Amino acid sequence: MKKFLFVLSLALLIPDALSQNVNEELDRVIRMLSELVSETSSQKVTGETDLHVENKKKKGYFNTTQIGMLMGNRQITERFSVVTGGWGVSLIEETRTKMQISPSLTMTNGYMFNEHWAAGIGVGYEIFEWNFFPVFADIRYTLWESKISPFFTVKAGYSFGDFKKKHYDNLLLHYAPYNVGDVDFRNYGGMMLHPEMGVKVAISENADLLFSIAYRYQKIKTTITRDYVDQHGGRSGQQWDAWDHKTILNRLSLGIAIMFR
Repeated sequence: MKKFLFVLSLALLIPDALSQNVNEELDRVIRMLSELVSETSSQKVTGETDLHVENKKKKGYFNTTQIGMLMGNRQITERFSVVTGGWGVSLIEETRTKMQISPSLTMTNGYMFNEHWAAGIGVGYEIFEWNFFPVFADIRYTLWESKISPFFTVKAGYSFGDFKKKHYDNLLLHYAPYNVGDVDFRNYGGMMLHPEMGVKVAISENADLLFSIAYRYQKIKTTITRDYVDQHGGRSGQQWDAWDHKTILNRLSLGIAIMFR
């Protein structure tokens, strides 16, 4: 019963985290995971067993599908016109930070070498300021196999952005050149690193429910280009303006997943 109440409280904690301070939620989850590890260790010592655990496959193929929310601050630049007197108009820019919640959907297919170690390859779809398509390697370690099992995972790879340029008649950005027209824009994405910890709850002989908390490190590169028009009204292809921008995102991630083996 205590285990069920813990799983229920952790599930309720995830939506609650979206409206509270990220650092406070991180402390709360870490304390709850520590208490769970202590309780599970006691059960392991006393020899408690479960049929779902005894009959579980310890080696072979596995599939994990995860839904997550990545939370962190995002810089926003707003521009608006102000009448300064007479017919004069000034353009005002205001930059501020805002909490951004980015949805994430990933799927990993891999192989379990034993009850502790497993590895796989994953793909996904995520939305930050633009769309991302991560491709990553997944290495995971489970402390022990029981009804409720702590685990650690490291995901590392590359998040692809747009696969082709997009043309904008007017493009607003929160970095230089801020406001440009008649340009081509492309988001290349960048390297990603995603260490994760959580608990795995056995729900049947072939399936587990996973609750996790993670840190996301994400690089992003974007490029803006504008070709000059030649004397015939077409793009010259020889003269152009170009702006490159690189940034790094740091996000806290809360996730829930189901694992089949």
